[in-house]
Amino acid sequence: MDYELNIREVIYALTEALDLVGIDDTRHGKRVAFIAAECARAAGFDEAFIDDIIGIGMLHDCGVSTTDVHRSLVTQLEWKDEQIHCERGAILLGKVALFQRFALPVYYHYTHWELLEHLPVDRRVKQLANLIYLSDRVDALRSQMGGTGLERSAEIERIIVEHSGTFFAPDFVEAFRTASGRNSFWFSLEDEPLEEQLMEWVGRGENKPFSFSAVREMAQMFADVVDAKSPFTFEHSFGVAALANFLARGFGLDEQRRETVEIAALLHDLGKLRVEDAILNKNGRLDTGEKILMNRHGFDSNMILRRIHGFREIARIASLHHEMLDGKGYPYSLGEEDIPLEARIVTVADIFQALVQTRPYRAAMEPDAAFAILQDMADAGKVDTAVVAMIGTNLQQAYRLAKYKERVKAA
Repeated sequence: MDYELNIREVIYALTEALDLVGIDDTRHGKRVAFIAAECARAAGFDEAFIDDIIGIGMLHDCGVSTTDVHRSLVTQLEWKDEQIHCERGAILLGKVALFQRFALPVYYHYTHWELLEHLPVDRRVKQLANLIYLSDRVDALRSQMGGTGLERSAEIERIIVEHSGTFFAPDFVEAFRTASGRNSFWFSLEDEPLEEQLMEWVGRGENKPFSFSAVREMAQMFADVVDAKSPFTFEHSFGVAALANFLARGFGLDEQRRETVEIAALLHDLGKLRVEDAILNKNGRLDTGEKILMNRHGFDSNMILRRIHGFREIARIASLHHEMLDGKGYPYSLGEEDIPLEARIVTVADIFQALVQTRPYRAAMEPDAAFAILQDMADAGKVDTAVVAMIGTNLQQAYRLAKYKERVKAA
């Protein structure tokens, strides 16, 4: 089926997930988008350029999954490993037809102007990349100095001007000085006005039909971002999606419901981007505070995805993957009658995949041992017995699907 989507709305919603990585420095992508757009206007660029710079600004850090990397990027003007996230982001964007034109600007968005201006790269790519670099560094300086930025605007400007012609194109430095000379520029970086102004940009987008394959490409990109959050969850979302799709077919779900299951499975852990790396990688029991942070990720996935019109059901299914039929799951503590089959399928696929994957507190399980745990949960009234039975009937195939990306790599 086709999906009627406003691609700007999709970008904005998914940026909500990317911005969670900062934890105590959220909305970085949105601020970079706004700063870059204001500088582009001051420099006299047309609306097509400004539209692209906003989209790139929001997605420029898609190569950042961990809080440690985010902190390094926003607390240092330069960082020895900064190019890694540019390369990863470009690879991710290049896999999605709708975002391919963003890939090169993201690849070069930490390349100093004194080098970039001489590279055999399209001029528009250079301009987009360097304007994102300048805007990114302005927001990093603002974050380091605290406050709205207005109090330290002279110091921020001094540092940016100091790197004119080396880090940043001189024309962009002058455009920044013009744009940031208004108090409103700095006030607009606060949460409420920032959201209002960017939502105006979203509202000017048009709904267009997108195929399931196009939507799946975007979902897979963000599944990659989430799975890279921890070496122990690497490839998790892909395995859950492959297994959930198989189970949905086994239950005879129609095409629309199968698509909902697959997209929800790919995006079910989106909310984990706000969880500290140390919590995800902890070799031991979580304390009460850590459990609260971990157990809210289904709720956060829902809040992110429901921003996309046409994704309400996907958001709902994605958010229910830790609900239990006995009412003792989270985050909503739903009863059996409120948990649809699609969510039950994703839940079982999620549990099975996690069991056959290495975690910081245990080794990966063999299929029989993982199935035994599922069966115990079904016998206790926690998960759907019919879904678990289908795993048991097709155990070796379920195991291969749960290891989906490993199998693809081997092939």
